[in-house]
Amino acid sequence: MQELKNCRKCGLAHTRTQVVPGTGAEDARIMFTAEAPGKQEDRLGVGFSGSAGKIFDEILAHLGLTRDVIWLNNAVRCRPTDTGAKNRAPHPSEIAACRPWLEQDLRRVQPEIMVTLGRTAFFSVTGEVNFTQFRGKLYPATVPLFPLAHPAYLIYRKTAVNEYRQDLEQLRQLLLKRNIPLLPPLPSRFMG
Repeated sequence: MQELKNCRKCGLAHTRTQVVPGTGAEDARIMFTAEAPGKQEDRLGVGFSGSAGKIFDEILAHLGLTRDVIWLNNAVRCRPTDTGAKNRAPHPSEIAACRPWLEQDLRRVQPEIMVTLGRTAFFSVTGEVNFTQFRGKLYPATVPLFPLAHPAYLIYRKTAVNEYRQDLEQLRQLLLKRNIPLLPPLPSRFMG
């Protein structure tokens, strides 16, 4: 953990407040990987603590999961920003610099399934640029992968809720087939 906190593998080390490590159950059967920390996450050091985090918690509840039974991390562990005020997508070099941390999480947790949240997270794991083609379907990989749109997508595209709900139902069925224990799904503001 100290090595991660002291990481200087890319220029984000100069603009971050702190590194945002992966968190959750180290024996988790499911790993969720998002893009990168935002402003709130950079300030607090906790993944998905901003507005997208509230939606992420609703997504988990809809699936019948809680944060204490999953592993949550980011493809890039430091907030990507050029000005300090606005978030930006991570550059490929930043994704590559953080790749060893993602691989370390995969070795430590050894999840049965990985859920990527958004285009950048999907690319960071697969190198595949055509996210839309694979979203909401099982992607064959060493660790089976299920790509979802990033939770922030629901903030900016409220019309996408039904499509997202369908993807979540596909994921829920996949988890049930793998005998992963789930709680009854809870209704939410975004998921209905």
